[in-house]
Amino acid sequence: MKAGSSLLIFMLPVICLTQDLSDKMLMTVAGKAVSAGEFIRMYKKSNVAEIPSNIDDYLQQYIIFKLKVADAISEGLDTTKAFRNEFNGYRNQLAQNYLTDTGVREKLLQETYKRSLTEINARHILINCSPSAKPEDTLTAWQKAADIKERIITGESFEQVARATSDDPSVKINGGNLGYFTVFQMIMPFEDAVYNLKTGAISNPVRTPFGYHIIQVTDKRPARGKILVAHIMKAAPPGIGEDEAKKAEETIKLIYKEVQEGASFSELARKYSDHKESAANGGNMNWFGTGEIISEFTEAAFSIPNAGQYTKPIRTPYGWHIIKLLDRRPHGSFEQTRSYLESKINQSHLNSLSKKSFTDKLKAEYKFRINQPAYRWLVNNTDTLIIRGQAKYKREYMPSANLYSFADQRFTVKEFAAYIERRGLMIITDDPVSFVNQSIETCVSDQIIKYENSILETKYPDFRYLMKEFHDGILLFEISGKKVWNRVTEDSAGLKLYYEQHKHDCLTRKGIEAKIYTLKSPGKEKKLLTTYRKYSRKKEGNELMLAKFNSNNDSVLVITEGQWFTGDNPELDKIEWIRGMQSCTINRYPSIVEISRVIEPEPLPFKEVAGDMLMGYQDYLESEWIRQLKNKYAVSVDDQVFLEIKKSLNNE
Repeated sequence: MKAGSSLLIFMLPVICLTQDLSDKMLMTVAGKAVSAGEFIRMYKKSNVAEIPSNIDDYLQQYIIFKLKVADAISEGLDTTKAFRNEFNGYRNQLAQNYLTDTGVREKLLQETYKRSLTEINARHILINCSPSAKPEDTLTAWQKAADIKERIITGESFEQVARATSDDPSVKINGGNLGYFTVFQMIMPFEDAVYNLKTGAISNPVRTPFGYHIIQVTDKRPARGKILVAHIMKAAPPGIGEDEAKKAEETIKLIYKEVQEGASFSELARKYSDHKESAANGGNMNWFGTGEIISEFTEAAFSIPNAGQYTKPIRTPYGWHIIKLLDRRPHGSFEQTRSYLESKINQSHLNSLSKKSFTDKLKAEYKFRINQPAYRWLVNNTDTLIIRGQAKYKREYMPSANLYSFADQRFTVKEFAAYIERRGLMIITDDPVSFVNQSIETCVSDQIIKYENSILETKYPDFRYLMKEFHDGILLFEISGKKVWNRVTEDSAGLKLYYEQHKHDCLTRKGIEAKIYTLKSPGKEKKLLTTYRKYSRKKEGNELMLAKFNSNNDSVLVITEGQWFTGDNPELDKIEWIRGMQSCTINRYPSIVEISRVIEPEPLPFKEVAGDMLMGYQDYLESEWIRQLKNKYAVSVDDQVFLEIKKSLNNE
């Protein structure tokens, strides 16, 4: 409980303040300076968290917090591998918000989401052309693709031309038809082309790493979301013999008949389906949407109107299927799909666009410059052997000059050459200018972002404060666990001793063993007392009293025997609890209480008060630890700065 509450006090949103006061030192704790800015920031956060806002009280709380952090550092908790991993992991995560062009990234997210609202059906013809192809080979491939487009727009069937010319192996099965797909399911230049084509239009040759594509968009429709299905499959893949294919078809028809007759779909899937992964789960598949499974299967699944219904046997390139709809959900909103889109962008070349935009801004900010003579030397001394990693630059002829500079950073030609040689073949080209330019771009991008990362704490006060808070927050949690929370649960001897010392704080209630004589006749106190005195000492006194008052088989006199404890009966609590007889009124009726024994309070057994003792022991350990910290570490507060802080906060 205290772990969470302690961290909440010191781990909340960012607040700014005036520069002059923020730079002044408010206090030192264990030799560590604490600025006024840090204190004001944390004090304002405590108000946001609805913690009592008395600033003098908060100063004492903050001193204790800093003392605990100092104790953690003294014990080396900030040097452990676990601490460094957690701290660095958080820093890396937080730094990403400062190392990207958030404007460009947000625009990419919005554009990607807009695309995701539309599903596209397209077909294509591929002409192979390697990214490293020679210029003449590239031109030949482009011309071939252009000629294919001309054939189609002059009237030839797209499918026939595709089957005759396309280098895509799947053309034999699909005739170039890719079915429906959506964002992130095609290589990016291909996706860009189809989302910019009108329905029915045919593209110019589109370059991708695979070659040149001629693309036709045949349909566009709104995104249909995701569905959850189960299926039963009998395999009949391409190349299967005619007899085997016929047998698969006959088997699926027999299974379909059983489904129609009410047999359990899941049991039939387990027994007969050739798709072993889903069969083991009763035919259930994972959620999927358009483009994630072969088109024939997807279209059939989405055509099922209602959950619980199923298709007739349908044919796909891989066999026969009966599909049952289990559930469906619509396409998500932007906020619902944001994290998914971000993860996909991080894995695509779109991330490089955001990175390049950010790098370009840093280049301008830090006055990036290229040394042109050094650059020309690299271009003139780069050949295909160096590009392909089969040779190295000749160091004896290499200039000792800087290749480029930014901020206070310098990168020499020799350092750049070593960088290229370490990376190996990463850029596919035979052109020295292109190779050097791309290599410089990659190298500068890596270096300038690394440099920016190294100065985040200096450049951005908010980042520095957040890292300081997280640093101290982790240490607070670890040292509190070591000094208090873990000891409470692990130190059974200490807990038992604490119980022995404080068990008289947890006592049973005081009680009595007694007989209570109640006469249900208001105002007859004297008669009850006289009768009690007459018969109480006799062996059969109770029976004689009952016979006297209850002569008509009623219950005018009630005798109750038992134990009563403090709080059980307010009327009994008013009398003096000593052995003997006392008169009183209970529920307005005259009564006599005959106390035979007084039960004195005694400590409750440990099991019954374990929770209270744990809390008490924790508070004890905490207070003892704080007492030791105050004796161990020096604290010095600048009263004048503290007064300035008070005035500053009062004026806000």
